[in-house]
Amino acid sequence: MAQIGVKYPMYAPLIEDETSKTFEYGEGKIAGKAIRINWNLNIAESKLYADDDVAESAKEFIDGTLGFNPDDIPQDARADWLDNKIEKETVGAEEVDVLTSTDEDNPGYFGFGFIVTKIKNNQRLYRAILLTKVQFKEPNEETETKGQQITWQTPNIEGTIMRRIDGAWKKEITVSSLTTAKAWLAQVLNIGGSDT
Repeated sequence: MAQIGVKYPMYAPLIEDETSKTFEYGEGKIAGKAIRINWNLNIAESKLYADDDVAESAKEFIDGTLGFNPDDIPQDARADWLDNKIEKETVGAEEVDVLTSTDEDNPGYFGFGFIVTKIKNNQRLYRAILLTKVQFKEPNEETETKGQQITWQTPNIEGTIMRRIDGAWKKEITVSSLTTAKAWLAQVLNIGGSDT
């Protein structure tokens, strides 16, 4: 099964209750347009040897790293993900939004979802993936001057993938309908409206 694209990144704040061991997602949002999404997992593996052979083997998810490269990271998404503050300031006759990062910012946890387009036996399928608990960190950035050729410079942000309070770190569906894949993610991440 070949993957040929990625689209519709979405996110919602994750609220977990340690006492009752329950969780819910707050109001979700669209996270721009996806260029590239990658993740690497840390898996603990242990083998028990008996009679000079492997008698048992155990593998367990520890955590992972998410890399998200969108066309743009809007200020409201940065504020959400990184606990940055947006304040209004007046410059001449214009009012602008100032995004402030401080050493007291405390990034929260989010559900982060997206859709991977695949082809299998000449049929297009849609794999909707939800990473149940992600914490983003301030991105490293690089810019360069414009030369004779246009070079696209797009942002990249990393997050840590963790287990949700119920033990789940990923949920997914694979369906033949893009509408169904989008609706499932939008439902899980509380995204309303027709623009999802």
